[in-house]
Amino acid sequence: MKNINYDLVKLLHSKLDGIWRLENFYIKDADIAKCHSLPALEKILDDEKKHAEMLRSEIEGRIKGTGKEGTRTGNLTV
Repeated sequence: MKNINYDLVKLLHSKLDGIWRLENFYIKDADIAKCHSLPALEKILDDEKKHAEMLRSEIEGRIKGTGKEGTRTGNLTV
């Protein structure tokens, strides 16, 4: 497995873990505490879900061969 592919999978895993924690703990705790941070946490959750979908789509493209494999970004071949 190429390093970039591993990196994308690892990053997706990290995002999904963060989403799970936000949904199952952080947002519930803020709601119970009637915390002013609740809207910020909900916005972060929404952003994290969008980022996770971006990563999922990129990984899917690489699996199907429609990703940007072999293109150059700066000095890094991805």
